[in-house]
Amino acid sequence: MFIPLGTDRPIRSTTLVSYTLIGINLMVFAVQLAAELTDPSRAAALLDWGAASRDNFRWWTLITYAFLHGGWLHILGNSLFLYVFGPNIEDRLGRLWFLLFYLVGGVAAGALQIAFSGGGVIGASGAIAACTGAYLVMFPRTHIKVLSFFFYIGTLNVPAWWFIGGSILWDVLSQGMGRLGPVGGIAHLAHLGGYAFGAGVALGLLWLKLVPREQYDLFTMGRQAYRRRQFKEAANAAEKKLMSRTDRLKQNAADAAEVEALAHARAEVLKHISAGDLAAAAIAYRSLADTHGHTPGATLLSRKNQYDLGSYLYTAGDHNAASYVFERFLEGYPRDPDAAQIKLLLGIITARSLNDPIKAKRLIAEALPNLDDSSAAMARKELEALG
Repeated sequence: MFIPLGTDRPIRSTTLVSYTLIGINLMVFAVQLAAELTDPSRAAALLDWGAASRDNFRWWTLITYAFLHGGWLHILGNSLFLYVFGPNIEDRLGRLWFLLFYLVGGVAAGALQIAFSGGGVIGASGAIAACTGAYLVMFPRTHIKVLSFFFYIGTLNVPAWWFIGGSILWDVLSQGMGRLGPVGGIAHLAHLGGYAFGAGVALGLLWLKLVPREQYDLFTMGRQAYRRRQFKEAANAAEKKLMSRTDRLKQNAADAAEVEALAHARAEVLKHISAGDLAAAAIAYRSLADTHGHTPGATLLSRKNQYDLGSYLYTAGDHNAASYVFERFLEGYPRDPDAAQIKLLLGIITARSLNDPIKAKRLIAEALPNLDDSSAAMARKELEALG
């Protein structure tokens, strides 16, 4: 058994909606408890009014059911999961859009449950499952701090894809055992509906670019894997094919054209750098990387030009591009006097903007022995924050 306690994904804006939803759930539960103690019939009437069911369906119950709970473990478990996973999704979507996402996710989860089950359903777990489904797509390489009671008692840091994937698998197996009805009083089908809704909406938002993509979200990682597979298949096919003399001549001509195109693309970058127009140089460099990045050394400029271009992109806030330029710098000039400082900066970018704490720790740890006192203090502080 694993209980989530927090994540290593930093929050850029103050969390408001997630904590407000937790507060509303707790207040409604307090009203339920008070009614149960003073007038059990009133408590039963409240559940009858707000619970969602197929046999006694009313449109508002697809919203109200998510604010009612069946006991202390139910409300505390849902509150904890919303506390852990809600803030990052709220931070990525924005407060109003997150609120809409949460409510519609609850509607989708509840609708799926009551469509196949005649009994009533209550609880926020379907809406929260939508949050975890979106989390799996947006932050799969984030780590979740969990309290473990399985073979080992204590805290562990586990990958988000592993924790959420395990939760989905558990709901699938549990639902399979119970067919279409709740199992042990748990509406696993509502959870599955929430996961599907959250993951589907997150993928759609990333595909349409309504939410900015990140280097390590599931959509971008999938596209990169697809491209790598295409390149590998193309290379394998080329190796297996015996080229005729005509084919070889055509290939030589193509190679010459590629060399000429590469030289022209590099010259375009250098022209803008010489003119002092780093903004135009950055655009030309992106074109160079997109077209010739697969060619070894194609995107490596002189030491000064590579450093100046990376610094400009970092200052301009284009952290993905800055990371790429600085990585090429370290590949080409590993013994440069500024290599340690660049590793530290690259580690900070990787941790704060690219959501890869493991790589960030490695970069900062490698840089630490060669830093001056003030930079070393900054590096230690970053490592401490990364945990």
